[in-house]
Amino acid sequence: MYRPLSKLALGLAVLASAGVYSVAAAPSASAFTFLNDGSVGINDSDLNSTFTVNFDGNVATQNVTGLTSEATFKFLGFTTIAGATRNSTKTEAAFEISLSNTTSAPLLSRTSALGFDVWNFDGTSLGSGLALQGIGNSSGSGDTRSIGLFVNDRSGSFPNQFGDVDVCFTNGNTCQGGTSGGVDNNPSTSNPQTDKFTATLAFSGSVSQFALNNFGVRYQSIDGNGFNGASGTGQGTAVIPSAPKPPGPRQIPEPGTVGALLLMGAGMLHTSRRKQQDGQQPQIDL
Repeated sequence: MYRPLSKLALGLAVLASAGVYSVAAAPSASAFTFLNDGSVGINDSDLNSTFTVNFDGNVATQNVTGLTSEATFKFLGFTTIAGATRNSTKTEAAFEISLSNTTSAPLLSRTSALGFDVWNFDGTSLGSGLALQGIGNSSGSGDTRSIGLFVNDRSGSFPNQFGDVDVCFTNGNTCQGGTSGGVDNNPSTSNPQTDKFTATLAFSGSVSQFALNNFGVRYQSIDGNGFNGASGTGQGTAVIPSAPKPPGPRQIPEPGTVGALLLMGAGMLHTSRRKQQDGQQPQIDL
């Protein structure tokens, strides 16, 4: 009984160590597809995952140090909108977008719109542009729309020679024009520095994956550092997550887990010895 139990205690300790190692070495799941051209591919597997886009800033096409914004996109998934016929089916893809004005004081600015382009995507590369449905229409099912910080969806172009975007989200009537609202870093206004909106993209037919790129923002109310009420734009760059580090050659198991098992094994051995001693009969010399 002694030797088998000794082996059992040793085995429990080894298994505990291996179990802790397995948990520590498990790789983390990745999300989204980041292409070399700055595009971000999105599909069903990215549900509830997030990616971040950092924006620079410029005025009259000249880069302005400290004029920056940041947007975090959380993918809320696809919804199929059945039509009267098979050909009238639509697909919606929704994002919760958290937009922050990260401009460095004493420079002040207000981020008043955000936009991007939308593309067909086969999982590895971009295809043709993917048309959005219902841009600028009433915010009904099957239409591209926005609620929250920005309430309007528009097509067109950003000023300051930024160029066209497939859609921009704003409180104004165009992507070019001025508007109130947005997020800013000016403590004297009532605008927040960070706020959220839900952007819903509507497509014709069945869509299971697509890509976004050409991220841009519009700046207004730029003051300080020689500016007085200027406006500008910012180009966005998607942040590619760092690859998880591979586990080291040795992992130290949690002492509490292994220690408890070793104590249990020691207790079993002690009980076994006592039972063995109690079961021995005394010898009588005749």
